[in-house]
Amino acid sequence: MHSENFDLTTRQLAARERFVPTAPQLLWRVQSGALRIDSAPGGEPSRFVRLALPGDVIGVEQWAGTHDALSQRALIASQVAPVRADGDAMMHILMESVVVAHQRCREVVTLRTGPAARRIQALLLMFAENGVVPGASARLVSQDFAVPHLTELSDILDVAPETVSRVFGSMREGNFLEARHPQKARLSRQALSALEHVVNLPGVLATRTVQASCA
Repeated sequence: MHSENFDLTTRQLAARERFVPTAPQLLWRVQSGALRIDSAPGGEPSRFVRLALPGDVIGVEQWAGTHDALSQRALIASQVAPVRADGDAMMHILMESVVVAHQRCREVVTLRTGPAARRIQALLLMFAENGVVPGASARLVSQDFAVPHLTELSDILDVAPETVSRVFGSMREGNFLEARHPQKARLSRQALSALEHVVNLPGVLATRTVQASCA
């Protein structure tokens, strides 16, 4: 990849901001936050496909030669950086990205099936680990973390907004949530331990070890 032809500036995205790559053949790594990837065929409503979390690479579909019309949008404040790699390093990134994309699709099945409370708990656990507010330690501890807008949660989980609100209320009453503010939440230590045991999502807490040189 001849990166000198592309804009290699790290991009900061506000919550709900659409990410438009500077070049279709450029790969980007999510450094913080979370993006939703939607399938947006011409003339049809966009549909949620999967999440992109810190460490994930987006844009691989262009390299794979697929013709999927995909769009990306930040769910919370996010940062993405262009991937700078060539040869074997790029091939490794592409192969790892395919594995991660498959894992994300498996997670979507879990997030969109089963009891609504379980789905919401699973997503909160993911954001507690991956979406902590800037400056906080990116560990699964009791601290504020960013969460998507209610309508985004509803769409991702395939759950009515009223149900999401009701589950949040139940989690506060049950001492699972220490705090809940617009686009921010904090799970209790007791909840974190319980959720890790109860939710048990395969891959949700998997460590993303793919590394690359980024601008």
